[in-house]
Amino acid sequence: MELKSYQKEALRALEDFLHRVGAYEKNNPANFLDQAFREVAARYMENPPPYLEPKGLEGIPYVCFRIPTGGGKTLLAAHALAPARRFLGQDAPMVVWLTPTEAIRTQTLKALKDTRHPYRQALEQALGQVRVMDLQEALALPPGDVGAVALVLVATLQAFRVEETEGRKVYEENGHLMGVFDLLAGSVPEDKLAPPEGIGRYSLANLLRIMRPIVVVDEAHNARTPLSFDTLARLEPGVILEFTATPREDSNVLFAATAHELHREGMIKLPIELVVLKDQEAVLQAALAKQKELEALAQRGREYLRPIVLIQAEPRRGGDPYTWEKVRAFLLERGVREEEVAVSVGERDDLTGQDLLSPSSPVRYVITVDKLKEGWDCPFAYVLASVRPLKSPTAIEQVLGRVLRMPGARPKEQEALNKAYAFTVSENFWEAAETLREALVLEGFERYEAERAVRTVGLGLEERIHLEASPSPLALAPLRPKVEYDPKGRVLVIKEPLNPGERAVLRQALAEKDRQKLPHTVRTPSEEGRVLEVPLLAWHGEPLEVEHFLEEGWSLAGRDAHLDFAPQPLGERGEIGLDGGRVRIARLERLDQAGRLFGSHVGWTLDSLALWLDRHIPHPDLPQEETLPFIYRALGELLGRGFTLEDLVAEKRQLRNLLEAKIRGHREAAQKEAFQRLLKDTPPNLGTITLRLEGDYFPPNPYRGAYDFQKHFFPVIADLQDGTEEFQCARLLDGLEEVEFWVRNYPTWRHAFRLPYPGGNFFPDFLARLRDGTLLVVEYKGKHLAHTPETYEKEAVGQLWARKTGNLFLMVRTLDGLNAIYQAVRR
Repeated sequence: MELKSYQKEALRALEDFLHRVGAYEKNNPANFLDQAFREVAARYMENPPPYLEPKGLEGIPYVCFRIPTGGGKTLLAAHALAPARRFLGQDAPMVVWLTPTEAIRTQTLKALKDTRHPYRQALEQALGQVRVMDLQEALALPPGDVGAVALVLVATLQAFRVEETEGRKVYEENGHLMGVFDLLAGSVPEDKLAPPEGIGRYSLANLLRIMRPIVVVDEAHNARTPLSFDTLARLEPGVILEFTATPREDSNVLFAATAHELHREGMIKLPIELVVLKDQEAVLQAALAKQKELEALAQRGREYLRPIVLIQAEPRRGGDPYTWEKVRAFLLERGVREEEVAVSVGERDDLTGQDLLSPSSPVRYVITVDKLKEGWDCPFAYVLASVRPLKSPTAIEQVLGRVLRMPGARPKEQEALNKAYAFTVSENFWEAAETLREALVLEGFERYEAERAVRTVGLGLEERIHLEASPSPLALAPLRPKVEYDPKGRVLVIKEPLNPGERAVLRQALAEKDRQKLPHTVRTPSEEGRVLEVPLLAWHGEPLEVEHFLEEGWSLAGRDAHLDFAPQPLGERGEIGLDGGRVRIARLERLDQAGRLFGSHVGWTLDSLALWLDRHIPHPDLPQEETLPFIYRALGELLGRGFTLEDLVAEKRQLRNLLEAKIRGHREAAQKEAFQRLLKDTPPNLGTITLRLEGDYFPPNPYRGAYDFQKHFFPVIADLQDGTEEFQCARLLDGLEEVEFWVRNYPTWRHAFRLPYPGGNFFPDFLARLRDGTLLVVEYKGKHLAHTPETYEKEAVGQLWARKTGNLFLMVRTLDGLNAIYQAVRR
């Protein structure tokens, strides 16, 4: 299963973060995690918060990935084990995969054990040969597996809590594991084998802490308590990776995907069409009709798809509730066959053993009350029908999440099959709509996204000015109490004057044909259907990327192979005895955990060590004919400095890390050399391609300030706050007579304008089109970044773009440099 672009970006963020952790730890031991975290997280958010280290987990890389519901967290977690393994330098690591509930543990364990499942295939791609275990299997782990294959233990977090019965087994002495510890004796220092208080010497917990496991925490928002941190600390992990749709404020969110990205990649169905009715039978009848309509459309497609309706019944309380029995009887009376209805309520679970994606399954309606079985996942679910009023977001959140996943994770030919549908009973439309929005926030949507994810159907809108199309009602929520909507009278009442930011929000809520009916409404260029075309630098007709700098190849020949190699023994072993009546103390050997934890040095040669190092260093851009001679040179130099082959084999993981860093440094140097050649002598295969900036501009953090921007290309503006330095730059562009319109560029936008430099891609802050047709690109740098080497590299490629395309690029350094914009546009 191929990863989506946002999943690949998440893995790149993790790889870069762990690389920086390793690089900074020696030079900045007091603050290395915070430095690495902020540098990487800053690519995906403005002003990332400080890195937080829970008590007992200090010094351990502990980061979180925010992926909204339906975004493929489990697949991403499996792939994320590869960079974590490389960071720890472990050939056959231990992974502890923690789930929030027993139901999800069972589901995850089954998928990871199934060699045909994409999750297991991702696991093997990341770790090589692997054994997946439950807790009982781990308690009886055979000695031959340790160090020979990667071990993945799937358990609930509760299973490791000491007060739980099962948890006590983890920490108790275990005769089955004595063989494993016998294997480790002599290769692991005694002080490392000796467990902390409360952990048995021959216990599974002690084995885990010796192996420094990679810990994966699924639905990590459930694991942020002091008790959870204490539990994790007892495992002494090497790396902790959290995955959740709704991280807590104290989570170290390294990368956050947006619901818009998931939708763009075909992972989820959006928007959700919401219909609010006052009669319960009308809700069911509407859901029945929608199912038949969608199934008829599905039959026209090339893939098998059977749309399913999830019905939320009322609990059995006082009065005459619409219980699941009543809902089922209603369906059967209207011709639905018994086998097409499944009930998942209390002890009854007709879904057990059902493969709802199979063409042999007849199920088209699933009735539940509060929630479905945890871990249940069916992308065929398209329609949510609730015969109980939507008043609590948590009551609807889990069921709503089931209708968001897109079958096959790809868009459908019929547009109606790319959306989800919700029918509910309520006397108050706005209460139902607001509840649905809050439920989406619980599913990991940004509030801005949730406001636009629900499309209301069946309610017209009429204010003192008659409108022709339904607005997006949830977008009106930020405007209260200035704006009120009366659904009965269909009247929009603007009670107080709106500031420019609020007017933009209201304008965005209305259909294009109604926006002009608002007083003093100015249509933006994009609303008028205009397109902004911007040239990108291109290499052989494709967007120029960093990788193209080395397309003609590069070499390690002649490059420095010296390594700052310094073995650090963990202890020594000796003898104390008598010699001629005197006490004699003899040092026998150095104890070295890194090289002797799971194997001996016997049988290693210089050739086998060089080949091992070459296999464990990623170098997709270099053939072995390049890397092996470089590795031999490095090893030969170390042997010439007096180190023995046993020293090198014992520290082969340290050597691997040093060589990987050395090659990476040479690669970066080669990129800089190629970059400088590119700037000096423009090759003929460097050209341009046109990037069209249109539609699809949904920034996760839109501007809602008071200043009335007049010339932004889109109705909303990305990542801008009143009073900031970037705001001052934007206001200057907006006020210049020579500027026709401008765009606030942001990295996660599909059409974002980018330029490559040796450190990756960078995304200039502003694009402006001048009235004479010239494009002006502006990158703003505050005082702390104004004169870094990276800033000068960005400026150089910006000027190359300007020369190649005949446009303007400005690197504006601090507010004092804004005068350069005046000079540029009035040239």
